[in-house]
Amino acid sequence: MVQQGIDKEITEYRLAYLYEVAEQGGIRAAADTLNVNPSAVSRQIALLERHLQIPLLEKQGRNVIVTQAGKLLIDHHREMLYRRRRLAETLQDMRHLRRGSVSVRVGQGIINEFVTGPLRRFSAEYPDVFVDIHSGNMSETISLILRGKVDMAVSFGPLGDPPVTVRSFQRGPICALFPPAHPLARQPSISLESLARQRLIFMAEQFGIQLYINEMFRERRLAPLPAFQCNHFSTAVALAMEGMGVAFMTQTSSQYLVDRGDIAAVPIDHPLAHTATFHLVRGQGRRFTPAAEHLWKVLINSMQSDIQDNPPTR
Repeated sequence: MVQQGIDKEITEYRLAYLYEVAEQGGIRAAADTLNVNPSAVSRQIALLERHLQIPLLEKQGRNVIVTQAGKLLIDHHREMLYRRRRLAETLQDMRHLRRGSVSVRVGQGIINEFVTGPLRRFSAEYPDVFVDIHSGNMSETISLILRGKVDMAVSFGPLGDPPVTVRSFQRGPICALFPPAHPLARQPSISLESLARQRLIFMAEQFGIQLYINEMFRERRLAPLPAFQCNHFSTAVALAMEGMGVAFMTQTSSQYLVDRGDIAAVPIDHPLAHTATFHLVRGQGRRFTPAAEHLWKVLINSMQSDIQDNPPTR
């Protein structure tokens, strides 16, 4: 109770009076700066001393000096002023999207596409916004979004009907990845029957692209056994580049590998391969920070632009 009483009496304007006395070197000068009567300054400091039961000012000739206790209060007030300025600056920066943070989950197979496309553009415009990037399976990602632990997700594959806001974009075709010198690398497309005779590289079941691959094989009543199964796309790509098996990615996501001459991407001859879907996911009704809202718009614009620049092939 005593502590609460003391805290109640250490009001901001009383500290401001004491602060100005120290800054201006006297009560009259502080009163002139604050545009109040000198008696008002003296009275408020006296009330503060009475409640704290310790002197804050001492007379020294015609002047007054601040005691050690007074200096502690002044340091506290100065720190509060600094923190308030920093808070105002941060809020102003956030209003103008210069600061803040965004958490985003990105499917492994589209990391390169995400980084070199929308994230590169976003970070160039707003370099002081912190972006937390993780990868993970879709069920875990949806759970984190619903719990407010993640702002948004960039994913690929069948999504179902979760209670989230989704923007979907067609991202086919799904391609088989071969070394450039492979006999099948120059084919305009490849059938699932031909693929079933190859050494295949599958991803773990939770990967969106593997769900598509499994469904395509099931639809054709094929059940090939993979030579390898991976939980990282970098592993699958490395195996495919060495000619040890056939991996799978969308044409868009594998384009950087094709451009470097590391791989050949041959579209799979199946309707589902050309209607594979890419999703942007966020919580329903959740209000984003300005930075997160801007990244969301950058992602949508990027996906729409890619569809215009690379229309689906049939």
